[in-house]
Amino acid sequence: MPRIKEFLTILALAAVSCNASSPVEPVPVTPAWALGHIVWEDQFNTRDAVLRLVNGYLDRGIPVSGVIIDSPWTTCYNNFTWDRTLYPEPEALLAELKSRGVHSLLWLTGCTNVTCNDRGQQKSDNFDEAVAKGYGVNDGQTSRWWKGDGIHIDFTNPDAVQWWYGLLDSVMAEGVDGFKVDGGETAFGDSVKTSLGVLSNRDFRRYYYDAMYDYTVSRRPETGIILARPYSTKSGHGINAEFANKSKMSLGWCGDFSGDWTGLKEQIADVYNSALAGYGAVGTEIGGFYRAPSTKEQLVRYAQFGAMTACMINGGSNRPFENHIPWWHGEDAGRAYKEAVLLHCRLVPYIFSTLVDAHLHGGTLIRNADLEAESHCLGPDFFTKAITGDGGHVRFTLPSGCDWADMRTRERFPGGSVIERDYTLDEFPLFVRVGAIVPMNTGDGLTVFVCPGDKVAETTIHWPEGDGIAYRDIHVRFDPATGKADVTSDGELVPHGMVVN
Repeated sequence: MPRIKEFLTILALAAVSCNASSPVEPVPVTPAWALGHIVWEDQFNTRDAVLRLVNGYLDRGIPVSGVIIDSPWTTCYNNFTWDRTLYPEPEALLAELKSRGVHSLLWLTGCTNVTCNDRGQQKSDNFDEAVAKGYGVNDGQTSRWWKGDGIHIDFTNPDAVQWWYGLLDSVMAEGVDGFKVDGGETAFGDSVKTSLGVLSNRDFRRYYYDAMYDYTVSRRPETGIILARPYSTKSGHGINAEFANKSKMSLGWCGDFSGDWTGLKEQIADVYNSALAGYGAVGTEIGGFYRAPSTKEQLVRYAQFGAMTACMINGGSNRPFENHIPWWHGEDAGRAYKEAVLLHCRLVPYIFSTLVDAHLHGGTLIRNADLEAESHCLGPDFFTKAITGDGGHVRFTLPSGCDWADMRTRERFPGGSVIERDYTLDEFPLFVRVGAIVPMNTGDGLTVFVCPGDKVAETTIHWPEGDGIAYRDIHVRFDPATGKADVTSDGELVPHGMVVN
């Protein structure tokens, strides 16, 4: 039977608690759909632009599992009222996306404004009520953040949290699966006056992200997520700053970098530091957002690195938006990008299973992260080295302790081997552990990928049941002497396909 994890029970009716002094909690299980390829539109900000973006990928055979509807989608920040001049009939839009297997996320911050930079409506409908009821931090004094002037909701106040949840209910009822929870709280000072007294901004922000996580999974227990920043070294976010709690971060978003090699290197550092800090599912924003746009080669290398993280997230303005569109760079870039996405999507069951194991037993998806070498393992069974310069020439060392097989050439190497190669645009370093048993998505039920060694190999796979967090345990035993795999669940044989490398 499918098992649905019971980390969803401490939810909206309880006051949100800061975990700064609490015991370490396990990372959550990320819904399977959120481990795919998520895109977001932030140039025209209209219904037609969202559909044009999604269809542009789908029509070229590039899977899309989710789309972020970015700001501005509301008439004011943050009243959660759709701007229907930009998004007429939003319910129909969300339903159309869902019919194509595309989940929807809405952008927000925890602020309500009295002035807005890019909205005709300046004052949010809920601003006066929030001030009158004392629901803002810093005694309701307004502060300037990047979307205008407003107050940040005091998420240490249980009454303010429940009030905020009531505002969110209207859009959640329309069919969204969660929110990109952005960091407006960073603009409200290094210390923040709250219902609990003065807190550091770092401590306060945990209440904000916890509240958004609790709300989302209470309304969407199976498929709901928040996309939030895990660890960041970006200027303005503080030094060694952690944002969302590890136990309440569905999917980590490391972004807001430039699209060039410098930006890719900076994002790799944030992804690795997030993993080293203990965050479970951390994805990659492909092609950056600010400053220099990606060249063809930079965009493809961004995508190849992202394919070996929890999620590939592509979108942004980045002067101009088209720099993010792989086929804009030519057929070879479109083909290489597509291959990276298809590889990542085939690995979703493996990524999901690894994260379930991390939830149950501790650990993270990205392992052996080496900031200097720009290399890591994806779970226990895959090793990759990022390409962060022109030409595709890299030199790297395979992890010791086991043998590795090149996924492209099938050539085998002992652990600790030094590899030096030139990789063409559609290639990148990817090795599988000899003896690995990996669940893969081939579109035809359970497929087991095996890289046989000289010993019998066994593993338990947490196979996703649908696109949410439900799963069932499947035990696989592979005997290299016979070349056969026994695949069982609760003692019964499981139909499966098998690929032997």
